[in-house]
Amino acid sequence: MIIKRPKEGVILKQWNRWNPSSYGWEDEALAYEQQLQQSQPLPASDWTKERKVHMLSQMVDYYATHQQDNGAIIDPHSEAERYYSTPSYALAAAVLVSSGREDLLDSGAKALTHSIELLVSERTPDQHPDFFIIMIMGAYRILKSRLPEQAELWKQSLATIEPEQTYLFTMSKMKNPNRMINWNAIMLSGEVIRQAEGIAPTDTAWIDNYLQQYHLPRFTSLGWYEDGPLDRPNSPFAYDIATRYHLSVMMLSGYQGTTASELQTQLQHGAISSLLTLSPLGELPPRGRSAQHQWNEAAAAFIFTMQAQQAYADGEVQWAGAFRHAADLTWEAIAKWQMPDGYVQIVRNHYPAEERHGYEVYSNHTTYNLWTAAALAYTLWYEQVEEITPYPIPVELGSRTLQADGWFETVFSSVPGQQLVIHTALNDPYMIPGVVRIQRAGLHANLATSSSGHQNQGFTEFATGAIFPLSHMPAWQTQDQVWHHLAEGFPTVFPFDRDAGVDPSDGGGSYTIAESATTSDHSHLVIKWQGPLKGIDHVIAIYEQSPGHIVITYEVGHDQDSEQSTQQIDHIGAWIPLFQSDGQESSVIETATQESTEAITLTYRGQQLRIVPITPHSMITFPQEAEQVASRNGLLRGARIEAPGQRISFEIWLP
Repeated sequence: MIIKRPKEGVILKQWNRWNPSSYGWEDEALAYEQQLQQSQPLPASDWTKERKVHMLSQMVDYYATHQQDNGAIIDPHSEAERYYSTPSYALAAAVLVSSGREDLLDSGAKALTHSIELLVSERTPDQHPDFFIIMIMGAYRILKSRLPEQAELWKQSLATIEPEQTYLFTMSKMKNPNRMINWNAIMLSGEVIRQAEGIAPTDTAWIDNYLQQYHLPRFTSLGWYEDGPLDRPNSPFAYDIATRYHLSVMMLSGYQGTTASELQTQLQHGAISSLLTLSPLGELPPRGRSAQHQWNEAAAAFIFTMQAQQAYADGEVQWAGAFRHAADLTWEAIAKWQMPDGYVQIVRNHYPAEERHGYEVYSNHTTYNLWTAAALAYTLWYEQVEEITPYPIPVELGSRTLQADGWFETVFSSVPGQQLVIHTALNDPYMIPGVVRIQRAGLHANLATSSSGHQNQGFTEFATGAIFPLSHMPAWQTQDQVWHHLAEGFPTVFPFDRDAGVDPSDGGGSYTIAESATTSDHSHLVIKWQGPLKGIDHVIAIYEQSPGHIVITYEVGHDQDSEQSTQQIDHIGAWIPLFQSDGQESSVIETATQESTEAITLTYRGQQLRIVPITPHSMITFPQEAEQVASRNGLLRGARIEAPGQRISFEIWLP
C-alpha cells in the first residue's frame, strides 16, 4: 500500500530533543527517558498501513452514499449540509485516491469543487469558513496533478480569497484579541499551504503577527495550548490538541516565518506532554468541551506520528518507538467505536446519533466523523513509520504524578498500565473536582468511568439522565443534617459562563499537592483543597495506587481560627460514580456483605470491579438525586459510602 506524498514544500525538522530550560516537566521526561532506555521493544504493531487505509475507507465509503450531485455531503440526521463536512470528505477521499482508490476520484473532486465555491462565495454552512481552507488545500495538493484542467479552475477561485474578509475569526471582523482562538490558528495553517502552492502572496508578516501576538502567548511551559479568552482561557484539552494538530500541519507545509523556531519547540513540548498523559487505552484527558469526541484521538494520532518520524530521523529510536506506539493506541481507541456501516460513534457511547447523548451543542454526526477522517487522512499522507519499532509509553513504565500548568487544573497519577485523572478547580460547575477517570489496560474504558457528571451541563446535551456533579469526591454532613460535597462550589465574583474561562482562585478556593511519592509500581498522592466550603475549610484526599488496586481516603476539617471552627462534622462520605449504561448495554450493580463488610460489585461487558469500604461502621447508600446521572459515556449511578467522623477510606479492586 503506497500513498504518494508531496516532495515540494514539506519540511520535516529533526527532533533535537526538548529544551530543558523551558520544558515544565523536564524531570519527569528525563525519568521516563531512563525507563525507556532500560525497556524492551514491544511486538510489531498490527496497525499496519493497510489496516489504517481500510478503516479510513470504511468511513469515507459510508458518507459517499450521502453525497449529492453537486458534491455536498448531507448529514443523514439533520438532512442538511453541516459545517465543514464536505471539505473534510474531499481531503479524506483524496488521500484514499492516492492509495489506489481511483473510484473515489470523481467524488472527491466534486466535493472539493463544491467546498471551494462555498468558501469563496462566503456561503459556508453554519458559518465556519475558517475550517475550510486547510481541508481544501490538502485535497487540492493531491488531486491537482490528476485533474490539471479542473485544478486550474480551482486555483483561480482560491486566488480570490482575502483572508481578513473571507474568514470569520480575524481582527478585521472580530476586533477583539480574545476571539483569536483556535479558529484563527486553523485558518492560518491553511493559508500557509495556499502560499506554498503559489496561490497566495508569500509574505508571512501578517501570519507571523497573528502567531506572535495571539497564539504563542497561549502556550504553557508544557506546550499545551490554552483556548478561550486570553485573559481567562477555558483550556479544553480537545482544543489544545486540535490547535496543535493544525499548527503541525502548517509546519510540515513549509512555514518558515519569524515564529517558526519557537512554535516548533512548543509543538514538540506539547507532544511530549500528551505522551506523558495519554491513558493506557490511548485516550486523551477528559477536560472541557468536546471531551470524549473521537476527533481528539485523531488529532493526537497525527501529532504522535509526526513526532515519531522526527525522533527517528534524529536517531532517537526509543522515543520514536514510544510515539509510534502512542499513535497506534489512538487509532485503536477510535476503531473500538467504528460501526459495521463504517461511521464511528462520535462520542464514546452507544446512543443513537439522533439522540445526541453527550454531544456538544455544535456536535454533528457527519461533521465530526469526517473531521476525524480528515485528521487520520493527513496522518496517512505524511506517515512513514513502518520501520519504527514500538516501545512502551509512559503510563506503561513506572509510576508518576503530573500536575498540569496554566489553567488546565488537572492532576495525573499513574502506575504501570493504570491512570487516575483528577480535576482540581473548586468553582467550575462544568468540570467538577475529584477523580473523573480511572482507566486500566485490558479493561473497558467505561468500567471504572471515563468521564464525570456535571453541576452545569454547559455545552453538553444529553438524551437522558439528571445533571448532577458526580465524580470520586468527598462528602460531609453539617449539623443541619444536610449533605454537601466537594463539587458544590461556593460564591464567585464572576458567574459561570460556558464561553469564558473560570479563574481557579475566584471565590477563594485553591488546591495544593501536599505529598507525592512513587516507586516502580506504587503511587502515593495527597491533595489538599481549601476554600469557603459549606461547614468546613479544607478537604484532604489521599490516593494510594498500585496496579489493580486503589485506596482513597478523605479527611475534612477546619483551619485554625476559622469562623466555621465551632461547627462539628459528625459524618463523612465518599461519592462513588458507578457506570450504569452506555445506551446499548447496562451494567449490573450489586451490594453484598462479606466478612461483615458491605461491598459494591459492578459487572459491565463481562468485566468486574469491586469497591470495598475500609472505615469501620461504614454504610453504602444510593441517594435518589444520583439514581441516573448523565455523562458523556452514558449514565452513571451514584453511590455514597457514609461513616461517622471526619475521615473515611475505601478501596477499588480492578481485575
